[in-house]
Amino acid sequence: MKKSVRILSGLAVAIAVATTAGAWYTGKQLPAELDNAVARSNAELKKALVSTGGSMSIERVSLEQHFFSSTARYRLKARDINVGEGEVVNFDVGVTDQIEHGPFPWSRVKSLKLMPVLAVSNSTLEKDDTTAPWFAAGGDKAPVSAQTSLGYGGDVVSQVQLAPVKLDEADGNSIDFSGMQMEVSGDREGKASKFHGHADRFVMKLVRDDQPPATFELNGLKVGGNLAATQHDAIYVGNVDLLLAEAKVTLGPRQQVLLIKGFEQNALQALDGPDTVGGHVEYKVGDITWDGRAVGKAQMAVSIASVNAPALQALSKWYQAHLPEFEAAAAAGQSVPQIRMDEAEKARFQGDLHTLLAAKPKVAVENLSFRTANGESRFDLSMNFAAPTSFDLPPDQLSKQLITEVKGKLSLSKPMMGDLATLQALLDGQTDAQAIAAQSSQAGEMVGMMALQSGMATVQGNDVVSSLHYADGMVDFNGRKMTVEEFAMLMAAHLAALSPQG
Repeated sequence: MKKSVRILSGLAVAIAVATTAGAWYTGKQLPAELDNAVARSNAELKKALVSTGGSMSIERVSLEQHFFSSTARYRLKARDINVGEGEVVNFDVGVTDQIEHGPFPWSRVKSLKLMPVLAVSNSTLEKDDTTAPWFAAGGDKAPVSAQTSLGYGGDVVSQVQLAPVKLDEADGNSIDFSGMQMEVSGDREGKASKFHGHADRFVMKLVRDDQPPATFELNGLKVGGNLAATQHDAIYVGNVDLLLAEAKVTLGPRQQVLLIKGFEQNALQALDGPDTVGGHVEYKVGDITWDGRAVGKAQMAVSIASVNAPALQALSKWYQAHLPEFEAAAAAGQSVPQIRMDEAEKARFQGDLHTLLAAKPKVAVENLSFRTANGESRFDLSMNFAAPTSFDLPPDQLSKQLITEVKGKLSLSKPMMGDLATLQALLDGQTDAQAIAAQSSQAGEMVGMMALQSGMATVQGNDVVSSLHYADGMVDFNGRKMTVEEFAMLMAAHLAALSPQG
């Protein structure tokens, strides 16, 4: 018995010595670690805001060090962050960070997390005049909090929580948010990270005097991903996936409901060459109903390939510098702004654009499709680009050198169009089954007849099909070969025939 007591006593002394030594070591390392973290955060914020204008930064304003713990305070400042439509955001908020020194912080020990760590950070947003309404909406709880563990090997694990929010205004507007939990893990330099999170419910009701109320409800949100930095600044490779179990919108005088189930977004980005990047994003909607009636399901994929990363970054910075001009043009209804550049800036811009196009980038819309009970329609489009000999060429010659190949195909299902015609008739309150069936049958046949008469498409079984292939200055449109000029004249004639004056 005495021997066992001596062993246990010795073990307790060893743990106490290790804990004390670790706490002393952490205290010595802490200021440098915090300064490095602030510098990295500011660098990442600068990258993230490159296309929005304005700035955001974090600064450490104080650090109170004790033997087993420390308290750090920060200020998060945002200046002139452009959120669209000419609106900018400014704020200055405080963050308090309670830091437990390693190797065995009590918050981990009581959760039976017994692996030694350098420190555990418990950070929360401070309550002040700016953030008081946020606290009030969350039942006086901190709207954002995080616990971060820093391992001796440089690994970082963060648990981030957005507090539940319930807000009911006197005019009927309301927000009900269940809160969100997110876990992020990676290295302290931010070169690699994994993350996953979920939120159960978000409901927002908007009430206006001049229109019926609208309610937006999201249920079952999940997000996850795995990203790694590349040698190209601000470009990451990996995947980001999002799943939304259900989205519901209630609107209109009759408070009709649009219900979308099983929305998925899966994005993948990778380097496809030493200096080029490619990506693929797929969207799926499992089920759509309107006013209690089945509509269908949809999906789409968008891909890019062979995009020169350094040139893309340079052009992104150029766009950010001229963002006010683009916004002014959009506000005035202009598609292209008039941007004044001196000869040096023009040369840099054209040089970066030439580098981007010299990599021969490709863009494609793949399988944009919509399926109903009896048919599916589909659209595919791909475009290949190349660098022109000069950007000062006449527009027609420039476009021929910029776009080297285009492939497109549209396939409209006559049964699908019949299903949509049936749905429209039922939503309009029609009850005559025979009349609805006749109307639905005629819908697809009418489209097919018009397509054949105009030459804009062909009929293949139950599908109305239109195809286009452009390469080497020639266009193949539904099997008819012609020059680009002839194709342009054909399209102009069809558009004129469709116009009210025609």
